[in-house]
Order: sequence, then C-alpha cells, then structure tokens
Amino acid sequence: MARFTTETIMAALAIFFCLGQVANGAQASQAPAPSSAAAPANNSKPRGAVPVELTNSLDSKKLKEGDPVTARITADLHMRSGETIPRGSKLTGHVTEAKARSKGDPQAALGITFDKITIPHGKDIPIKGVLQAVGPSLSSSGQPEVSVGGPGMMPGHEGDRGAGTTPPPMGGLSQTQETSKPVLNARSEGVVGIRNLELGENSVLRSGGKEVRLDSGTQMIVQIEIE
Repeated sequence: MARFTTETIMAALAIFFCLGQVANGAQASQAPAPSSAAAPANNSKPRGAVPVELTNSLDSKKLKEGDPVTARITADLHMRSGETIPRGSKLTGHVTEAKARSKGDPQAALGITFDKITIPHGKDIPIKGVLQAVGPSLSSSGQPEVSVGGPGMMPGHEGDRGAGTTPPPMGGLSQTQETSKPVLNARSEGVVGIRNLELGENSVLRSGGKEVRLDSGTQMIVQIEIE
C-alpha cells in the first residue's frame, strides 16, 4: 500500500486548487455579459388631436417652402397637469412643400407642419404638429366652428387619442342642422367634405387640380406633441 507523505498531500492539494481556479475562470468567461441596452424611455409628452381653423388662405401655386401658416385653436384644451390652453390661442407653422400641377408633377401638393402655440397675453409653447384631418370652411356661412363636442383634454400618453370629449357620431364627423357641411372632431381623419383633395404622408395635401387651395377658416384637426 502506497504511503503518502505530507509533501505529497500538499502538492496534490495545490494541483486541485489550481484546477478549481481554471474551471471557475472558464465558467466566468462563458457567462453572458449583462446587457448594456437601455430600456426605452417612456414618452410622456402631452399630445393629442386639436381642433383649429386657418386664419390665412393658402395656395400651393403661390407659396414656397418655409412660408408661414397660421391658425387658431377653436376649443379650450385642458392639460392633465391642470393648465389650460384657451380657445383662440394662435397656432403657427410653416409650409414644408408647395407645388402646382405641371408636366413633371401630375399632382399639386401642399405640406404643412406646426411649430408653436401662442397663448393670448402669454407664452409660446413649442410643439410638433401634423395634419390629421382637413375639412371645409364653415365661417363663411356663419355656422359653428370646428367642434370636438366641448372643451378638450390634452392626452398625456401616446396611446390616447382625441380631446377627451364624448365619442363622436358618424365615424369621425358630426353634422349641423343648418348646413350640410361636415364638422370635424377628434376622430376625423384625412380630407372630409372637400373634393379632389387627399391627405398623404408627412402632412402633405395632394390634388389632381392645378393647385392645392385652402380658404381662410378651413377646418383642421392637428395632432400635436408639446416639446
């Protein structure tokens, strides 16, 4: 029977310890590194559908990129923070694209985006605003302005839509008793009640006519996000 000296036992233990360290190192090298990808930030910027009407007429034949566009908000907007953007506040934007129909362009086009809200006797609020819906002017006949069924509520999250009012009838538009013109509301989308005009991507209106023309008072629903 083999006899183990103290030196033999110590040497064996040293070898075992070294092998254990190597094994642990191999396991550590195989362990997946913690993910460095950050979780997506929760976008809680106030956003929602805002009813407005144009305060200046627009003609794609006469306009160019960068020209100003102005409108006014036609309903009180109640923020979830408790603040209110009052009816009559000014919405300012600019033309992003303007062209008349030509041999090279089979359609006329007019692109619009909005950049800020100016509260009466107050501050400017930077926004990012794009067209959600466009409808005919009602002001020329003296009929009610763009309506969302009452005072609005600016949503606080991306999943919310509209102005927090009663559900609109007729799939996104309502009808007045005095006129056959449609009245836009928070769920309206595209072009409603205007012939030969469509709303495409990037907030651009397109027409097969010679130009895209919008009268002062034209109804709009603008999807805005407060910066």
